[in-house]
Amino acid sequence: MSLGVLFLILEVSLILFVPEPINWLDPQELYANHFSLGYTLVPNQRAFTHSSTVVTNSYGLRDREFTLKPEIGRFRILCLGDSLTFGNGVDSNSTYPKQLEVLLNSSGQQGYEVINAGVPGYDTWQVAAYLNQYGFQFSPKLVIIGFYANDIVPKPKAIHQTIDEVSGFMRKKGAEGLFSYETIHILKRSRLLLLLRDRYQKLMNGISPTPEYIHQTALLTGRVDRFVEDGWKEVEASLIEMTKLARQHNFALLIVIFPMPEQVIRMYPHARYPAKLKEIAESNHIPYIDLMPLFLERFNGFGSLFIDWDGHPNAQAYKIAAEAIYHIFFENNMVSCLNHN
Repeated sequence: MSLGVLFLILEVSLILFVPEPINWLDPQELYANHFSLGYTLVPNQRAFTHSSTVVTNSYGLRDREFTLKPEIGRFRILCLGDSLTFGNGVDSNSTYPKQLEVLLNSSGQQGYEVINAGVPGYDTWQVAAYLNQYGFQFSPKLVIIGFYANDIVPKPKAIHQTIDEVSGFMRKKGAEGLFSYETIHILKRSRLLLLLRDRYQKLMNGISPTPEYIHQTALLTGRVDRFVEDGWKEVEASLIEMTKLARQHNFALLIVIFPMPEQVIRMYPHARYPAKLKEIAESNHIPYIDLMPLFLERFNGFGSLFIDWDGHPNAQAYKIAAEAIYHIFFENNMVSCLNHN
């Protein structure tokens, strides 16, 4: 009883100092194993990302139903990427593809379709593979690649089955494997437990860093790391593959570079991300948008652009991305150029 009372006192007192936990609803989005992509979103599902609704169409995309070929006079854009394109933790209408679609259609010039083909966890090689196997069949005029630092990884030598066939969820690792997702989501409603977990992870990364922490630190500090170097080679190879597909199927490419939250909070003068990515894009003549300056300009505390306890961009950050794409779209007269190709 004493421990319970102490827990409640600490929990209540943290309301004044600690951000509100994420409200999780179950089931979260569901996946199916795939022979070459690793996994895909389950088609025709209704689930949640945090507490926001996820509805997928018959193609397994977080979007409305659409035909393979766009209607005559419709300009179709395909957005590829990971959870930042998919929109972890936000409503579908708040993702940057859907906000971009609204902006473009408000211009009154012609009809636009912006398809959200983002899949949480996808790396660059998976984006390229998806585009090759499925993406170009939608006949896009423009393909936008939403890029984030954790995409800088080499392609695995073997495609592993990471999805539990019964539940449709990613297989859990470590101590989390002892609990159901529902139990984990209930525990994550506690500010005290979240704070203790955060401090514990930081302590352990100082003692025995995780591969993810080593990867992030190498990118931020510019330290040479073999895994990161192999990752950059994979990124360039995947982007080159996508430029070939663009020429074959007559569409344009655009990379949208999302900054790491750490880079918005403080300066890292020796960071290799996104500088190295911009070098690769320029050498292969791929246009890009670096969102870092815009994020720095509008940053007003972590919660202003990122989801607390999560780190993904929030609706306001996606609005910045959509507006940036919208401006470069018309500044470069992409519609006229692509419609004449």
